[in-house]
Amino acid sequence: MASNYASVALIRRNGAIVFKPPRKEAPTDGTQARKAAQRYWNGSLAKGDILEKVVLVREFNGQLEISERPRNGRKENPWVSFCRDIETTENEAHISACIAELGIKSYSRLITPPDVLIINGITYRREL
Repeated sequence: MASNYASVALIRRNGAIVFKPPRKEAPTDGTQARKAAQRYWNGSLAKGDILEKVVLVREFNGQLEISERPRNGRKENPWVSFCRDIETTENEAHISACIAELGIKSYSRLITPPDVLIINGITYRREL
């Protein structure tokens, strides 16, 4: 069964924020995927690493559903969920890595209008 969730953790290492490669999450339910991601990333920290945030991403109806769980010191805050267009995440490397892990294609890049289109005998030309 194909996974439709990917998770990534933002980690503070030597004062810099880094992330490990994302991981696909097997559960099909959002709650179970969040729990599995939190357990995995809590257990995958190297010595000296501090978990800053766990991020869970999935594509639904052409948009990204993103759930984040930031930490505030030793306290874990509640999960925060929001939607975002796929194209607006290009500046966020960790989200882009999740998109690549899931194999999601950007819709605006997939659609290329033809140079010439003929509809009912009328020719339409795209200006180049």
